[in-house]
Amino acid sequence: MSIRVYSSLEQVRKSPAQGRAVAIGVFDGVHRGHQRILRRAAEEAAATGALATVVTFYPHPEAVLRPGSAPRMLTSVERKGRLLEELGLDEMVVVKFDRDFARLSPESFCSAVLSTRLGARTVFVGENFRFGRGGTGTAERLLEYGRTHGFEVRPVSLVEENGEVISSTRIRESLRDGRVEEAARLLGRPHRLEGEVSSGAGRGRSLEAPTANLIVSRRLALPRLGVYVTRSTVDDDRVYESVTSVGTNPTFESGRKVRIETLLFEFNGDLYGRRLAVDFLVRIRGQKTFGDALSLAERIKRDVEIALAVHAGASLPDAERAVDARTADTHTADTS
Repeated sequence: MSIRVYSSLEQVRKSPAQGRAVAIGVFDGVHRGHQRILRRAAEEAAATGALATVVTFYPHPEAVLRPGSAPRMLTSVERKGRLLEELGLDEMVVVKFDRDFARLSPESFCSAVLSTRLGARTVFVGENFRFGRGGTGTAERLLEYGRTHGFEVRPVSLVEENGEVISSTRIRESLRDGRVEEAARLLGRPHRLEGEVSSGAGRGRSLEAPTANLIVSRRLALPRLGVYVTRSTVDDDRVYESVTSVGTNPTFESGRKVRIETLLFEFNGDLYGRRLAVDFLVRIRGQKTFGDALSLAERIKRDVEIALAVHAGASLPDAERAVDARTADTHTADTS
C-alpha cells in the first residue's frame, strides 16, 4: 500500500479511532539521523495499530524566516514521500510553512495540530527539535504539553558519525565540497538529482559523447562543479552506469548557468522528455576550461574510461592509474 500524502492539515482525516504515531520534522534528505526517528514511529504504529504519520513542512522554514539564507533542499517533496514509504510510513502531512504558521505558539501547535487534528497518541522528535513561535518550543516542553493534551512524547537521540552529528547542513557542506561519497554515507544512499531530460546544445554528439541534459528544480542542492561517476535510472525503471558533468560549459560558454549532463553507458534510444534520476557516487575531477574541442573530447574519453573502471569495482586512484598506463602504452606504440 502506498503512502498517503496530504498537502495541507485541512485535508487530514481528523483524529482516527486508531490514533496516530507521529514523527515531526523538516526531514530534508531523510538522512540516517532522520531515519532513526521515522523508524521509531513506524515501529510504534505497527505495535499498536496506529497510523504511522509524518508531519513535515514546505517550504523550508528558513525560506520564510530568513529568505536570504534559505538552504537548497536535499530532496523534493515527491522524493521525500517515496523515501518515507520505503521506511514503512502510512501518511505524510505537508504543512504549509508561512508567516501565520510561524506565529503559532508551541502550545497552540500541540493543541490544534497534534491533539485535535491528528489525534496523536505518540509523538517522536529529535532531541534537538524546536517548534512554535520564535522556536521557543523544545523537546522538553513538548513532553509537558503532551501530558496536558493526551499524547506521549519520545525524544530520539541524534545519530553521529566520527563524533559529529549527522545533519542536513553537514550533508550540504559535503556536496558543496564535492565529497559525494561522504554525503552518501550520511544520507544512507547516494545523493540524487532527478527531473526531465531536455534538448541541449547538441555538442555531445560532435564530441562522440552524446549526453542527456537534465533539468532539475533550482531549489535542490547540487554537488560542486565537476565530473562524477554516477548511476542513472530512466523512468523509475531501467538502471544504467553513467558519468555526469555538473558545470557551466566554460570551454564554449561564458555564462554561469549550471548544466547537468549525463552520458549513460549501454543506452540506446531517445531520452528527450523522459524522467531521469542521477545518483552521485564518486567525483573524478573539478570543472576545467579546455583550449579547444579536441582537448575536451580527449578528456571526456578519459573520464568515461575512469568511470567504467570505477563501476567495475576499482577505486578512483586505481582507475586513474590504469587509464594513464593504457594511454602511455598507446602513445609508446604510436611512436615506436
